[in-house]
Amino acid sequence: MGGKPANTIITLTVTTEGLTTDPDNINNHVVFSDNQSDPLENPGHPETYVSTVNKGATCEWQGVAANGRDIINILSVVKKNPDGIDILNTPIPPGIQDPKGGGKKLTATVRGNAINGDEPYTVNFSINDSPIIYPVDPKIRMQEQTS
Repeated sequence: MGGKPANTIITLTVTTEGLTTDPDNINNHVVFSDNQSDPLENPGHPETYVSTVNKGATCEWQGVAANGRDIINILSVVKKNPDGIDILNTPIPPGIQDPKGGGKKLTATVRGNAINGDEPYTVNFSINDSPIIYPVDPKIRMQEQTS
């Protein structure tokens, strides 16, 4: 795996100031990154962001507020296409509170068999204790296995 971590941690950084429920507005207030050395998301285009996951490992989503004050809660991760390629074992459990005092994080298990292709999914998040849910639509891809 080239020295990369086995488990993937995807971080959703949210600029909470000026965020509305308009999809274009949401896209311009979020940026995805991960610990697999994947390129940062092109700001404003989360649908083009692809994070690499490893066969049989886990994938965790966590949220961070750009201002360092707000709490970002990852509530759910849902496949966009119910008949998709199923990179993650489903159902994906709901987000759980970070014991270190941060927002809710969500962890899913990656399937143990090699799967090719990108899988679009929706990350639903909230800010602080607000009932408003914001959806964002990135992708995941399984790391190519080398023997």
